Amino acid sequence: MRDLRICFLGDSYVNGTGDEQCLGWIGRLCKRRFTRQFRLTFYDLGIRGETTDEIRDRWKHECQSRLLEGADNRVVLQFGMNDVAEIVGSGRRVEEDESVKNAESIAREVAGLYPTLWVGLPPANLACSPMHPSEGMVIEFSQETAMALNQRFIALAAKLGIPYLDIQTPLLANHAYMHSLTRGDQMHCDGSGYEIIADVVDNWDAWSNWFQEPQPETSTQT
Repeated sequence: MRDLRICFLGDSYVNGTGDEQCLGWIGRLCKRRFTRQFRLTFYDLGIRGETTDEIRDRWKHECQSRLLEGADNRVVLQFGMNDVAEIVGSGRRVEEDESVKNAESIAREVAGLYPTLWVGLPPANLACSPMHPSEGMVIEFSQETAMALNQRFIALAAKLGIPYLDIQTPLLANHAYMHSLTRGDQMHCDGSGYEIIADVVDNWDAWSNWFQEPQPETSTQT
């Protein structure tokens, strides 16, 4: 039986923070693909508030401890939203060029070890900005900076040959998703928003191809 193991690596959007059903988009996504024909194990390696600096430093140990030799091991990436956050009084958490440098380090190394997919940044939640994630901290977001980083990631993924799904563009045009940002925890979308993200990813050919059974080889007799 196929032992399919997928690590989802990233931040609070991977974690599903703000979802009243505690599933996020990855729980909903994997639920749709569950079958008794193989063992599907997914690992939520999303940590709320983390930037690409922090994800770069932890990914290898966390993935390698879960993706065992002999299994069908794969990784899905999603990060960057915390990089573009502006901390009032301190500035942007990670500058754009540094975000791209970190992303290249992560993506290049991950893809060198495992089949890899990369899901892009969601839209910034301007409806609830500025935000107060903890006592004494105020952060603000700009849609322009989120869009700019998403475009840099698209170009980087193309250079590295890693399939990249731009979810930002369709979500910005999706009124139901943008409204879901106002119904979550005042920082993230609610469960309906994560459902919409799961819809977008589930319709992605690169994701669907991971669940195709290998075709048996045919031989010709002479």
